[in-house]
This record gives sequence, structure tokens and C-alpha cells, in this order.
Amino acid sequence: MRHYENLVIVKPTLTEEEIKNSIAAIEEVITENGGQIVARDEMGMRKLAYPIKKSPRGYFHVVYYTIEPSAIAEIERRFRINEELLRFVTIKYDSKREVKAWNEMVEKTKKPAKTEESSESTESAAS
Repeated sequence: MRHYENLVIVKPTLTEEEIKNSIAAIEEVITENGGQIVARDEMGMRKLAYPIKKSPRGYFHVVYYTIEPSAIAEIERRFRINEELLRFVTIKYDSKREVKAWNEMVEKTKKPAKTEESSESTESAAS
């Protein structure tokens, strides 16, 4: 199993529910092909450096996962035919140094979620 990261940019014209369904479909493609999703980072709606398909903005989502290298071709094929995606990029982490960096990024994405949950539980306990 190798370590990978996928950044996908979803069309901004979709509703919030449609964006969530699209992200779920993207993650389902990964898991169907034997991947294990380790972390996800919802970066939200952002302005693009240049318009893509006449869209000045896009919804950014990053998925960190491990999978066999042979499944990447199928995942990318399914991403290419998905009309809700403006762009995607797959990054492979191979060397020990890259895998260490991948692990650090995964930990970074997990820590903010934990601090938000703990602050919410503190607020609910205070009221």
C-alpha cells in the first residue's frame, strides 16, 4: 500500500448538498478500489487563480489515503468522467521522507477537528 493525496476542485454552482454528495462519490471511488481513507481536509469555497470552465471559484477538498498503485489509473479515469469536478490532482508519496511529510499533513488535518470538537463540548458544558 502506498500513500496518496488527492486534491479535487468541485464546481461552485452546485448546492451545498450536491457538493457533499459529489465529495461522497469521490471518496466512494477510492474505497471501491481498495483504498483506505486516512484523513480529509475540506478547504471550502476559494477563488481560483484563473477561471476554469468560466468559473472564478471552486470548492476545494483534499483526501489522504493508502491504496495499491494499480488502482490509481481507475480512480483517475473515474475522476475524468465526473462532470462535477473542475480539476483534480493525485500526488504519490514514495520515499521515507515523503511518507513522513504525508503523516505530518494527516496529523495536521486531524488536530484542528479535535480542537473544534473539544471547544464545542466545553461551550455546551458551560451553558
